[in-house]
Amino acid sequence: MAIAAVVLLTVTSGVAAVVWDRPDGSNVQVLAMGPGELSPTLRTAVEQCLQWNSPEGLLRPSEGEQQVPVSLADLAVATERGNRALVLFMTDIGYATCDIQSDGTQEPSGGGATEPWPHGEWLPGPVQRLLLTSTDSDGGDVSVSGRVSGRVDRLVLDHGDGRSTAARISGGAFGLTTSGARLRIDDDPELVSYDARGAEIDRRPLFQAEDQLEHCYASPDGKRMYGKPTSGCLPVEKWKR
Repeated sequence: MAIAAVVLLTVTSGVAAVVWDRPDGSNVQVLAMGPGELSPTLRTAVEQCLQWNSPEGLLRPSEGEQQVPVSLADLAVATERGNRALVLFMTDIGYATCDIQSDGTQEPSGGGATEPWPHGEWLPGPVQRLLLTSTDSDGGDVSVSGRVSGRVDRLVLDHGDGRSTAARISGGAFGLTTSGARLRIDDDPELVSYDARGAEIDRRPLFQAEDQLEHCYASPDGKRMYGKPTSGCLPVEKWKR
């Protein structure tokens, strides 16, 4: 089984994007929120990720970290574009993810990561972007997924050019894929969240890593959990599954 280098899909990495560079990669897109919405090919990808993340599988956490056990019931978001799939499992302990490519004629290839949540149920504000893939190095079409707090009723990707794409939210997870968006980093696309009354409660750059956010985020007792060590930290928020 061919396993590529682990893709950059960690929670707090400086860069959390990989490029889906197949010429036909943007033709067919599927977004599933949970195991009940899987296409046959996405189900195969999910089962492959579970196998890789099993005790005898090939995904291994970084030195000193534990592997996060997951099952089909823990599937939060799965996206499919052409012959490539991205799978995200989330539990109360942590997450596991895989980027899988298969053309049906040979063993699938890909990579993945598994890691406990660095701060448990606490999020850097209302939204925590976990995974981001793009078809081009400077944008193109994207697939995005992550966690939201109980305050978030609606989440939208503002393309920065007058267009937008709404995310789906289910069980404290969100996912979205764009089609023909032609996103550009220079347009400063942003994830914008709204509460149940329709009021905007958060806006953050899509392509900005968590440790580079404008604000730091602190626990109820004032301890900084996320972001740069600056003053005036905003409060962390609880993940609501």
